[in-house]
Amino acid sequence: MERLITVLLASGCSLLLQAQTDVDTQRAIRLGNAAYRRGDTRAAIEQYNRAEKDQRGTFNRGNALYKQDSVAGAQRSYESAAAMARGPEEQARAFHNLGNSWMRQQKFKEAVSAYKEALKRQPNDEDTRYNLAYAQKKLQQQEQDRKEDQQKDQQKDQQDQEQDEQKKEEEQKKDQQKDQQQQRKPQPGRIDEQDAQRLLDAMQQQEKNTQEKMREKVKVKPRVPIDKDW
Repeated sequence: MERLITVLLASGCSLLLQAQTDVDTQRAIRLGNAAYRRGDTRAAIEQYNRAEKDQRGTFNRGNALYKQDSVAGAQRSYESAAAMARGPEEQARAFHNLGNSWMRQQKFKEAVSAYKEALKRQPNDEDTRYNLAYAQKKLQQQEQDRKEDQQKDQQKDQQDQEQDEQKKEEEQKKDQQKDQQQQRKPQPGRIDEQDAQRLLDAMQQQEKNTQEKMREKVKVKPRVPIDKDW
């Protein structure tokens, strides 16, 4: 019997603690809402952080962060709120705002997905339907821009490659012309074929002249008769 009383007391304490936690959560949400309405988003976020285990606190924190232009933080809060939400209406609101946060980050594919999730839960929400159509249009434009950028990059790469090849060909031509000029240029200690032939002809002519002179020297001249006075 004593053991049963102990258990009941423990359960009672747990309920009291839970009740106190709920009270603190509700109070934090009320204070956060009041700060949000008067434009003090910093104070609102501090209060909502105290109620982050409650879907409403997490959702409202996302709104305060979004208003602060802390879009990435708002996105994470909306994702948490969507996971914590139990009813389709709460889930739809979280996914709708999640789509808005993705739009602010120009991540249109993610925005389209979030808006579709919201419409699954609230098919008649015209605001979400309009945002979905707008996000799809922006996504199409983004993909078209990306495709055009890729084509421009490919064209630029091709032009660069052609310019490199043209430059390489020009350099090769210059090298060939330089080699040809170097070959035509007389090298020290070397003579071209025409000069060599002329030199050879001159040597042969000189040798011929020398031989003729030698033959003239050895040639016997006829004696001239001597006139005698008999």
